[in-house]
Amino acid sequence: MDRKTLLAVVISVVIIVAGMLITPLISPPKPLPAPAAAAPEQPAAPAAAATGTTAATGQTAAPAPVVKPGAAAVAAAVPGKVVPLPESAPPASQGDTVVRETDLYALTFAAEGGTLTSVKLKKFKNTDGSLVEMLLAPKTATPNEMPFALSFGDYTSDQLAVPFTLKESSGTNQSTYDFSRTFLAPSGIPFTLHKTYVFYRSEYLFELNVTIQNSVNDIPNLNFGGFAYTLTMGPQIGPHYVKLDGRQELRTYAYWADKKRQDPGVKMGSWKELDKHFTWAAVVGKYFTAIVFPLEASYKVIFDSRQLVPGFDRSTIAFERSPLQSAASTDKFRFYLGPMKKEILARYNDPSKNQLGSSGLDADQVVTSSILIGWLATLMKYVLDFFYTLIPNYGIAIILLTIVTKLIFLPLTFSSSESMAKMAALNPKMAEIRARLKDKPDKMNQEIAALYKREKVNPLSGCLPLLLQMPVFFALYNLLNNYFELRGALFIPGWIPDLSAPESILTLPFAIPLVGWTAVRALPLLMVASQIISSRFTQPSSAPQQGGAQAKLMMYALPIVFLFILYDMPSGLVLYWTIQNVLSTAQQMYINNLRKKKEAQSGETPVYVKGSAKPGAKALEKTGK
Repeated sequence: MDRKTLLAVVISVVIIVAGMLITPLISPPKPLPAPAAAAPEQPAAPAAAATGTTAATGQTAAPAPVVKPGAAAVAAAVPGKVVPLPESAPPASQGDTVVRETDLYALTFAAEGGTLTSVKLKKFKNTDGSLVEMLLAPKTATPNEMPFALSFGDYTSDQLAVPFTLKESSGTNQSTYDFSRTFLAPSGIPFTLHKTYVFYRSEYLFELNVTIQNSVNDIPNLNFGGFAYTLTMGPQIGPHYVKLDGRQELRTYAYWADKKRQDPGVKMGSWKELDKHFTWAAVVGKYFTAIVFPLEASYKVIFDSRQLVPGFDRSTIAFERSPLQSAASTDKFRFYLGPMKKEILARYNDPSKNQLGSSGLDADQVVTSSILIGWLATLMKYVLDFFYTLIPNYGIAIILLTIVTKLIFLPLTFSSSESMAKMAALNPKMAEIRARLKDKPDKMNQEIAALYKREKVNPLSGCLPLLLQMPVFFALYNLLNNYFELRGALFIPGWIPDLSAPESILTLPFAIPLVGWTAVRALPLLMVASQIISSRFTQPSSAPQQGGAQAKLMMYALPIVFLFILYDMPSGLVLYWTIQNVLSTAQQMYINNLRKKKEAQSGETPVYVKGSAKPGAKALEKTGK
């Protein structure tokens, strides 16, 4: 690859990176207004009686009765509104919560709206030792931002904020939490709403059944603009993050339809409706995901990433249900809140491997992989895990994997180095041809081609081995940037505690302008230094004299560009890049020594590569004369 091509690549990368850094400062995104509320506010809940059990006690409360229509009920009906009715047994008080556990989850329910407000993963922790929280909400109380909330009407309707009554039951492998409340439809027909959560002892998949029933076979007139109710999962999934930059953490949407994983194409700050048949819809993070499986009724799905609370990113999925057609109906949803590990998700394709008897959910397809290099990344994952079984430290495993890849490509690297040396030896002759025939480009190209043929040099042979290594680089990049097992993996105590996150030696009290860096990181700086040293060893000594500023640009600018790209990337990836540079330098020193011995035996004047000359000696060049 000649200097002009490399120069073009460097300039292109610099322009792209500069654009990414400067564009948000010049033209920041405009915040979008919150969606207007189409439904009227919910009436205040009736006061709870002084006697009876509540959800806060953790005891079983009496189930909500079904109220038969009568004069009082009809008189209480309000056109266009769903009115909560008084309960014979008092519901829980607003603000009451219920805390329960399974083998995998630590759960918190709220009596208000019968919502599930916290789902913590007992097997996964944050760097501070706390459990990973899968449901995130703004720190300040915000209307219509409750997880697993239900509203009568479409997505813009107010979520239910009245307390529900809880009834619990437990079996050997499952626990059921039934939240119920009786309401009066606008037509005066009473109905009972049940939100029934079913958790299984050792499963990341759980159920939510939404039941609406009337005891005298009357259909509640729940039709608000073509929808009976909306169930919303949001406003955001965990774990906690500093920023969604696509490096340390990300949030995207996906759904499974027509036997393939599809992207609805919703960017941050926008929203989109999906009105088609699908198997599941998901919010996808870097290491964790939330997947929803509606099992029966058809729904219109809303993906919403509009920022309603300043400084809080949303990734909400809402399901709008069509009007009811019977006096009693139950809609079943299944939810997966957990690690994005293919081997766990694949269990729900085989009914013999999960307690719910689920099959064919294709939940494992939420994990993406490149069609071209996915198989290669998988192969390298097995090699990485093999080294980890020998030495249980993923940092050392990354170093060993890097060494193996360098050894495999050593013959190609040697061939590339030889070709570059031969091309450097021909530079004086090619310069003379270009100067002599600068006004006759066709003749100039013919003579240069004849020179290549006469000297048996292929101008592409220096680049071809490097191009063959590119799939390995991209596969390693994909693996080390996304491999779940690197999350929380310790390498060096006190310096690199988590290979999935950037390391730091000093936290700054401010953000550096333009780049936004908030910490001093040693590993990216070591990476830049090692890459500059490696470039000096792999560049022919004739390059600075013949290339001048271009050679210096390629030697110094490219590592600086990589510094900006990799500064906040996971330390496991930066570790690989640094070790790669160190091994490349050692490899080139070995190749240089072999070449010196070979050319000394043949009596030729060698073309030295920078760094190969003895201390104090001036490198010689083969002139070709």
